[in-house]
Amino acid sequence: MDIRCDPCGLRYSNRAGFILLANPMVKADKVALSPEAVELTSKLTKLQRQTVLGVVAGKSQRQAYYDAGGKAKSDESADSIVSRMLSDAKVDAFYQEIMDGVAKAAIMTREEALERLSALARATIKDVAVFRKVRVGEDEHGAPVHQTVWEVKGSDSIGDEQAAAISEVSTGKDGLKVKLHSSAAAIKQLADMMPGWKAPEKIEATVTQITRKIVKAKR
Repeated sequence: MDIRCDPCGLRYSNRAGFILLANPMVKADKVALSPEAVELTSKLTKLQRQTVLGVVAGKSQRQAYYDAGGKAKSDESADSIVSRMLSDAKVDAFYQEIMDGVAKAAIMTREEALERLSALARATIKDVAVFRKVRVGEDEHGAPVHQTVWEVKGSDSIGDEQAAAISEVSTGKDGLKVKLHSSAAAIKQLADMMPGWKAPEKIEATVTQITRKIVKAKR
């Protein structure tokens, strides 16, 4: 038996025992169902099952009911029907079982945590900012004065891993400030999570914060 809820991005198959879902909060595209949830599906109507899947996907109760094929004559009637439906013990049990599976899938695994920490440890300021030298004027002898300036890369030039490395972006009296998470701290956490792996005893200092401040020059 397959249960589809296309507007919700969910599909359930009791042959495989999982839900396929399109949920940005859950990295996995499959959520395993408990044996209890699989058994409960046979006790619900198609309307009940698909309404629950719609609610799990983030739809309002009313919209989930309509998308599941509900035929209420008014919104008020739909609200009343779906409220009673979701209060039913079997329907509520099915909802709770699915939400438990979705919650487990949304939790970061150890492997994901190691990947994220590794990305933070490798990130440098050059991943998020562009530096260049520009002429800002002349000195008292007429020689050109140059200054190194920088700007944050555009969002289309920064990947998700690089963006996650940014700890703070703020402005103050000294101008724009960009701060990265500590690579040393990330390496320390990696070492704590990987028994037997010894982190480098000496870590070279890296730039984790830059501030843009314009220095006036004689023109």
